[in-house]
Parts: sequence; structure tokens; C-alpha cells
Amino acid sequence: MKKFFYLLLVAFIYLGCKDEPVSTSEIYVPPPTPPPPAKVVYILNEGNFGDPFGARLMKYNITDDTVYYNVFESANGGIHLGSTGDDLQYLRGRLYALMSGSMNLVVMRESDLKVTQTFYFSSTPHDRVIDSNRSKAYITRLFSNSIYVMNLAGFVLSDSIDVGTNPQGMLVVDSQLYVCNSGYGADSTVTVIDVNADTVKTTLRVGYGPSGITALKNGKVIISCTGNATSFGRLVIINPSTNTIEDTIDVAENLFGSITVGFDGSVYVLGVTAGSYYGGPVHRLNPDTKVVTMNFIAGTYYNIAVDQAEDEIYVTDVKQFNADGEVQIYKKDGTLKKLFTAQMGPSVIVFKR
Repeated sequence: MKKFFYLLLVAFIYLGCKDEPVSTSEIYVPPPTPPPPAKVVYILNEGNFGDPFGARLMKYNITDDTVYYNVFESANGGIHLGSTGDDLQYLRGRLYALMSGSMNLVVMRESDLKVTQTFYFSSTPHDRVIDSNRSKAYITRLFSNSIYVMNLAGFVLSDSIDVGTNPQGMLVVDSQLYVCNSGYGADSTVTVIDVNADTVKTTLRVGYGPSGITALKNGKVIISCTGNATSFGRLVIINPSTNTIEDTIDVAENLFGSITVGFDGSVYVLGVTAGSYYGGPVHRLNPDTKVVTMNFIAGTYYNIAVDQAEDEIYVTDVKQFNADGEVQIYKKDGTLKKLFTAQMGPSVIVFKR
């Protein structure tokens, strides 16, 4: 009987479509599926600037609600990561940790955190993004106004591409790489690179100090511009199909650069607390209405990430690098769920699912 009614329904749809096509506005598009829950959260701690062995890796096991410190040293006979941990990424069973102070990249198996590869650079790296489809990595050369191209198959540098001043945040969207040229507030451009040819396609002018970048739920690109001494921060939305600026949202204070998106589509950025060099409060943007909720979470935070499975907001507090830092976890309504002590200068947060 159920099969009969199903066939009858199909027949009605078919006959209707022959005479009058269904409007695209009537087609049901299922909502996106949330990612699986995170099992482990890795935190890369910068350490004090200039400390040759200051970078530390720690992890928070969500399943047993336990925090583990110095996990890299424990797994590698006391060997240290290096100096000033700036970037961390998890991909296909590997963790990639990038240190600007010691100018090295350390790759380790996530299963046991054993080192599988260490690579040293000739100039200061700062941010890294992996193009997994082409087995390449791009690393910013912070003071050389260019980016490295690394072939992950042979783990060798294959090219260098000139971009703007003090490049920082990057994002790969399909066959395009977006590079934020921060200029520490003096530059205002984003370089767009064709990753198939590793050549510059175009340069977009967005706002002073573009530093953070991520993708919205609709696939468009959003950039956090810090501003400078004479201008406030700005959020800029780019259509990657046309590489045109679709919208700009000015914020009534400078931004710190970090930006992330929740599963519900909300965008979170960090402001700058007056008189502080260590971050600021969390502001929330509704990308549909373009309304910014200032001081959604009050505090002085250094970095931010969202566990999209739970829409929980993770922020780091470096305590002005005068003591061990702290990681705080907030629910999506802005209420505090949990906090725990980090090591010196907690910076990057990565979720392993």
C-alpha cells in the first residue's frame, strides 16, 4: 500500500512537471549536517617571545574532561617544538605546528604525537594553509612580503609568490587562495592566487589591516580588518565566484584579527580592549542582517575558535604573558560553560573529531 501511494505521488509530480515546471523557490533544500562532535581539542601555546623552547602543545580530552600538558615533549623524549607557536592544523591524521621564532614546521602523527618531519625556513613564517586537493601548503613570509609554496609529497619548497605587506591569514576556496596583507594596519589589500598555476589573479582593496579570514555558511569569504590608529575595524564579504566585494560592515572599534564562524552562521571576531596589546572582547555578527552585537562576551581574548558540532565558543586569554594563560568555553548564548588553565600564551585551537 505504501508503495502504491508513493508511485501515485511520483505520477502526480511527473504529470505536473510536464505542463508547468516546479519553481526553484518550491524545491526543498535540506539543511547542512553538523560535523561530528569533537573528541579532542589541541591548544598551541606561543610561549614567551624570545624563549627558544617556549612553544608548548597541550590537549583537552572532551570525553573524559581532562587536560594534558606538554604532550609533545612527553611523546618525543623531551624534545621541544621551538619558539613562538603561531599556527596549528589537523589534517588526515597529522598535526602541523608552525613556529615563527625558531622558523620551523613540525609534523607529528596525531595518534601518538611522534614527530614525522621537521622543516626549517630561511625567513619568518607566520600562517599556513593546506590545499589538500593538490597536496600543497602555503606559508606566509611575514617580513618578506611573499608566501612559500610547499610540495607536501616531497616536503620541499617549490615556489615563492609575491604578495602584499606582512601577509598573515589565508584561505583556499576551490582553486583560489586568498592572502591577507596586513601591513600591521598600513596595507589594505587581499591577494587572490590561482592555486593551479600559483600565479596572482587579482588584488582586492578591502580595509586597513586585513588579518583574519574564513568562509561563511553560504560559501562566501569574510575578512576581518583590524583598522589602524586613524580608522576602526571592518568586516568585508567577498564573492569568490566574481572576486568582487559584496558588503562591508564597519565596527565601532579596532579589531584584533581573529575570526570564526559557528554552525548557525554567526560570525565571531575579537575587538581590542583599550590600552591592551593582547586582544579584547568577542563581537558577534549576523551575516544576514549585518547587525553586530558588540561585547557579546566581555574580556581580553587573544584568539577564538568555534566547535561547530556544539556551537560552543573557545577563547584564549594570555594574561598579558605574565603567567600561565587560560582557555574558556562559552555556550552559543554567551554563558560560560567551562574554563581551564593553559600554558604560556595560548594561541591556536584545533578540534579533532
